[in-house]
Amino acid sequence: MNTYDVCIVGAGVVGCAIARELMRRHWDTPLRVVVLEQHNRVAEETSGRNSGVLHSGIHEHPCSLKGQLAREGSALAVSYALEHGIPLLRTGMVIAISWDDIRRGLWREVSTLRRLFVNAWRTNIRVSFLTPSGLRAWEPKLRACCGIVIPSVSIIDPLAFVQALKTDSEATGVEYAFNNRVIGIDEDATAYIVTTDRQSIRAACLINAAGLHADDVAALALRYKKYTICPVRGEYYELVTPEKKSLIGRLVYPALPPQATGKGIHFSPRPNGQLFVGPNEVAIQDKTDYTSRKTPPSLFVEALQKFLPALEEGDLEWAYSGIRPCVITGDGRKSDFIIALDRENPPLINLVGIESPGLSAALAIAKHVAELLCVQKRFNPSRGRSLSSHDARMC
Repeated sequence: MNTYDVCIVGAGVVGCAIARELMRRHWDTPLRVVVLEQHNRVAEETSGRNSGVLHSGIHEHPCSLKGQLAREGSALAVSYALEHGIPLLRTGMVIAISWDDIRRGLWREVSTLRRLFVNAWRTNIRVSFLTPSGLRAWEPKLRACCGIVIPSVSIIDPLAFVQALKTDSEATGVEYAFNNRVIGIDEDATAYIVTTDRQSIRAACLINAAGLHADDVAALALRYKKYTICPVRGEYYELVTPEKKSLIGRLVYPALPPQATGKGIHFSPRPNGQLFVGPNEVAIQDKTDYTSRKTPPSLFVEALQKFLPALEEGDLEWAYSGIRPCVITGDGRKSDFIIALDRENPPLINLVGIESPGLSAALAIAKHVAELLCVQKRFNPSRGRSLSSHDARMC
């Protein structure tokens, strides 16, 4: 049985980012880190099936982990992409209100822009309020009465991003075990025995970054069901008509009321020149259900034609879907990121509900985990003894 200091379950963007971050730190002794992944490569689920947007955190509550870690993580991701040659589109984000909405009396969208503007002011995110002429300067074909622009928002190639994190971490000694589905977790006084369908390993610290399956992995370790993930599918269509693909060049999101659970169907360009629309939100039961009962393209056209009247159903072709690992709170809202120390000795850290803006926040989540007091005490005991709650992030 191989023995490690840290076992990370899940080779999505968060698991790979944590592995890389742990190996970048100076510990009292070098760490042995293994990443277990049930698929045959990285980013096979949520991390590789999204829009690649590096969100500013403006849609989140300023004091939430989602908001704080998205702000920090997106800046880190842009720097990382530029340093490693990862495809990056520095497009900026437009959040717009259509003339149709105003004519229908939906003034609450204007209050939403005001709320987002306040969020930006509280968190030092640079934004601009634009009138119709200002919006036309940004997007000449966009039909909208007003909006805000966040110039700092970029779009990254998510697969290239995660692959680079894997390569980086492997270069410093991290081991990846693919095609290893975790089926059992036991613990003794000092370590966890993690059993997969291929092997068993022993680890002094267990970090659960299993994404869609984080609730199941946590249940194996805790012996009871503490978390429940409610999978939500987001579908994407590609705009394929050649003369219309160039009509929108930036991220264009609708302004949504505060009670909205997502960010809305939007125009989603990519670094390689493709233009997609989506995602919607479809509640599903099966965490592997990417294609059943596909939403017809007419609903995507209905959502976006108010911004681009030339858009027609024939311009769209089904592209792909992704599934977000949402946790729903008692009042029906999506939970904040859950980064929890569920056992202190040996340390068990569960990361649950890491949905959007998880890609944006990944590098900041990794720093957050590495700086947890329980991790510092375990692997940096000389420093850990001197740490207070003000010196390291509590679990």
